[in-house]
Amino acid sequence: MKKIWLELDVAGSLGDDAWIDIEQPKGFVEGGVSKDKKSTCDHPIEEPHSKGEWREVWVQIEDLHVEDAIRFYKEKERVLAVETEDRL
Repeated sequence: MKKIWLELDVAGSLGDDAWIDIEQPKGFVEGGVSKDKKSTCDHPIEEPHSKGEWREVWVQIEDLHVEDAIRFYKEKERVLAVETEDRL
């Protein structure tokens, strides 16, 4: 399996709804919002995210479907960037 990292635009959504609402591609195993401090917000949880707010999301994809998954996520309106686990 490969890990893909997404930069997800969350503006106007509540909590993790922007991630939860994305349909997942073939080969999707699991994924979730990273708890990294660089993509956190300062407003109350019951308020929508502000313009410009984003979250880093990690996704596990079966090896056979990685290239298709990358294309799939790049087509999503809220996905700002897609990187593979060998990004470092």
